[in-house]
Amino acid sequence: SAVTPNGLGLGIEHRTRYETFNQSFTRGTAGSNQQIHQRTRGILRIKDIWDPLQFTMEVTDFRTPVSDRGQDRSPIFVNHLDISQLHIDLASQNVGGTGISGKLEFGRVILDFGKGRLVAGHRFGSFTPTFDGIHLRVGGDTTSKWGLRAFVTRPVQRHSVSPDWNTPSSYFSGAAISSQHMPWAKGELYLFQLNEGNHLSKRDLSTVGFRIFALPTREQWDYEIESMYQVGKIGRTNHFAHRHHGEVAYSFGTAWPWRVTYLFDYSSGDPNSRKNFDFLFAKRRAEYGPTGILGAIFPSNILAPIGFRSTLNPTDTIKFMVSHRTYWLANGRGAFVGSGLQDPSGRAGTFLGNLFDTSVNWSPRTGYLRHTSLEVGYARLFKGSYFDRVPQSPGTTDVDYGYIMAT
Repeated sequence: SAVTPNGLGLGIEHRTRYETFNQSFTRGTAGSNQQIHQRTRGILRIKDIWDPLQFTMEVTDFRTPVSDRGQDRSPIFVNHLDISQLHIDLASQNVGGTGISGKLEFGRVILDFGKGRLVAGHRFGSFTPTFDGIHLRVGGDTTSKWGLRAFVTRPVQRHSVSPDWNTPSSYFSGAAISSQHMPWAKGELYLFQLNEGNHLSKRDLSTVGFRIFALPTREQWDYEIESMYQVGKIGRTNHFAHRHHGEVAYSFGTAWPWRVTYLFDYSSGDPNSRKNFDFLFAKRRAEYGPTGILGAIFPSNILAPIGFRSTLNPTDTIKFMVSHRTYWLANGRGAFVGSGLQDPSGRAGTFLGNLFDTSVNWSPRTGYLRHTSLEVGYARLFKGSYFDRVPQSPGTTDVDYGYIMAT
């Protein structure tokens, strides 16, 4: 903030989104749904307490003043005034005389790794995972060719009106290394371990993966490949699953920056839902359409070999996006994750349908509105033949979804 002293950062953000759809896509339901969702964040950062000591506190409030299907009572959508970050940090720009920056965080933290396909923080939807523990960062910034991150935490369980607190005997830990030595092949290698003991879903999972990519450059091709492999147990069920993402894109040298991307996704599935790929604390908006009250597609038991996304920037403040993806179940006898639908016989087939998604975002950078943004979006789920045959189908009528969001 411009009005705070040097070393002190203070910020407040409010986001309101109205969203609605006309037809259900989950088991045994029918009709429309709507919601007004509000997220308010306040953050305080103190950098110069006593070198190298720093402090961060973030308070977040999630509410749904309007909802048709009881979202106002669900901790997925509602969390009244709780702490999402509260940590003391030891920070240095010259760790051990190496010239490399580093930070050690103690307390409640938000974690983001890579593109957020396994672990991510604030997002389009209403859920922000938080963790109590220790988080180490070394390097990984613009001045370093490599980076290391490691953490040992307990996941925080979210409650609608009572204080959030971590789950006893549940742990989430991991480590990641990154390399920026080659601009055409930047890389990340990571390992995450989730152990819930005898609590929640009783997951004991190890997930190892890698990501290789090149950043978008004008009049150049770029790409991204990420693969994830999981082993362990969920309850007494042995678990092995995998997920893969790939994309190839080209950035045109037009007056209006324009980028076109081909997308591929596969996430393994099984008739036993405990053997499906577990996406941990991932976010989904960029590759699986709007979440919020929609969120029709989850990265589990999914095959999406046909997909395109295009972005166009007529000005520095306006961004158009349009996307189209086609989805099948990876295993026809497995669940359509998140919908409650499953045909153990496999006779319903695997074709889920097509998802068209478009949005426009306006983020002025000058004047009284320079800290605001307005986004309007529309999506349509063209239901496939799976909805014709699956037991307890919500019907074959396509789903139209729209939203308007101001931040």
